[in-house]
Amino acid sequence: MHHQKLVSLLRRVMETPTAPFHEYHMAATIRELLAPLTHVTITEDAFGNLIACYRRGRKRPRLAFAAHLDHPGWVKKPGDAADTPEFLGGVPADRLEKCPVKWFGEFGMWDLPAFELTKDGLIRSRACDDLIGCVEIVALFHELERLNAEATCYGLFTRAEEVGFVGAVHLAKTWPLPDGVRFVSLETSAPRGGAELGKGPVIRVGDRMSVFDDEITAELLDAAAAEKITVQRALLDGGSCEATAMQLYGIRSAAMSVILGNYHNCTPEGGLDVEYVSLADVKGLIKLITTTVIQMASGGKGKTSAKAAMKRRLEERVRAHRVHDRAAKAAWKRSIG
Repeated sequence: MHHQKLVSLLRRVMETPTAPFHEYHMAATIRELLAPLTHVTITEDAFGNLIACYRRGRKRPRLAFAAHLDHPGWVKKPGDAADTPEFLGGVPADRLEKCPVKWFGEFGMWDLPAFELTKDGLIRSRACDDLIGCVEIVALFHELERLNAEATCYGLFTRAEEVGFVGAVHLAKTWPLPDGVRFVSLETSAPRGGAELGKGPVIRVGDRMSVFDDEITAELLDAAAAEKITVQRALLDGGSCEATAMQLYGIRSAAMSVILGNYHNCTPEGGLDVEYVSLADVKGLIKLITTTVIQMASGGKGKTSAKAAMKRRLEERVRAHRVHDRAAKAAWKRSIG
């Protein structure tokens, strides 16, 4: 994707305020950004999760990429005459008063810059988690449209992830997508398992609670290798993501992340500040998911997966060593009379 186009999408999404259960502004922004795309349709489930679909041609859908629309924030308690705010999301209680709050009607966010792009290629924002994932899905659809790709894939934008995967659970229980469509969570994650910011997007082996689908993970790795996209492969076990929630309800799932600094705005020094990610990592993830969708739609023609190649090598070794096996068996029979 062209650099300035991506920056425009980033700015538009990240300047939109959001909080758990108050994702209506973000949902409206996503709809606006996808509206010009001829081959994209958007529906909404009973809970308010957005289900976007890119469809050009008759290719069978294989993947649904997902990101959540909310970020930890302050909300006014319903029915509370005193308008006492409540904080929703995983931030230590002793930090909650360390940054002023900016209110957007019934909810508030930390009064921090909404979007900055630094000279050294960092995206800084009051809410990278998981608005970066939302941008990546929007960018994927824009790229597929630009390339006139013959493919079908889904983008899922879920609500209330920060308070226990509420939107994802609603989605998993009803699962409105065709059989065989696998779920891929796109997240921003604290550095774990040797993964580093700026070293490429992370294809996640698993999170703190579960190990992800081996086949989907291998397909992502194969696509990265085919296009020479630099990626990291790691177990990011600092917490759990929506892929774990989906697997609990029987949906085959995988996950990818870009490494995040100041997770949930918490600085190493004990304060609150902007979150940040690497623009290069974001670009790498967008390129990878676009490549993966196109390769799957083409049936992987002319390409051999790493796992298939390994199986072929193992079969060749089995055949090559049969003569040694026969000789050893004969020697064993002679030794016992």
